[in-house]
Amino acid sequence: MSLFRTEGFQVVVDLELRIIREFRELIAEDKHRDKKNALMWFAYIYHMHDYKSPYQLYDESERHLRVVKDISLPADFKLTKRLKAAIVKYEELQTTPAVKTLITTKQALTSAEKAIGALTRKIELLLAEGDDDEKDTVGDAVKNVTKLLELAERLPKMTDVINGLEDRVKKEQSGESKLRGGGTKGMFED
Repeated sequence: MSLFRTEGFQVVVDLELRIIREFRELIAEDKHRDKKNALMWFAYIYHMHDYKSPYQLYDESERHLRVVKDISLPADFKLTKRLKAAIVKYEELQTTPAVKTLITTKQALTSAEKAIGALTRKIELLLAEGDDDEKDTVGDAVKNVTKLLELAERLPKMTDVINGLEDRVKKEQSGESKLRGGGTKGMFED
C-alpha cells in the first residue's frame, strides 16, 4: 500500500489515507482550513519512516534533526500522541518481508561503513603513535588493514544485494504481475 509518494520534491498524500483512523485523527487535529500542518506531519512520517526516503542514510536521531530542519518544522517539534499512532500504523502498513529485508540490509551497510571508518582511525592512531616497539605497532596496523580490505571487498556485493531488493520491493508494490505473453493483470483480476 502506497499512502505517500513524492512528486516534484513534495510529499503527496493518497486520498485512501482518510479512511484509516490514525491518519483521519491526525488530519482532524490540524485546525487550519488548508490542513497545512497535517501535510507537514505526513511529510515528516514519510521522510522519517519510508524506506524510499533519502534521509534513510542517517541514524534516527540525526534523521529527525535533518527532516525537521529541511521541511521547516519548528525547531522544538515534538511528536504528539496522534502522530506517534500514525507512525506506528504507517510502519505496520508498509512493512512486508521484502521491505524488512531491504531495511535490515541497508542498516548492515551503514554499520559496515561505520566499521570501516573506525578501523581507518585505529590504523592512523597506531601509525601516528610511534611506539618504542614499532614491530608490534606495524603488525597491529597490518591486521587492521587486512580487516579493512575484507570489509571493502564485501561492500560492492552488499550494494548489489540492496539494488536487487529494491527492485523486488518496487515490483511488489506496483501490484502488477506478468502473465504469459507479456500481458498484465487487470484491476479486478486475481
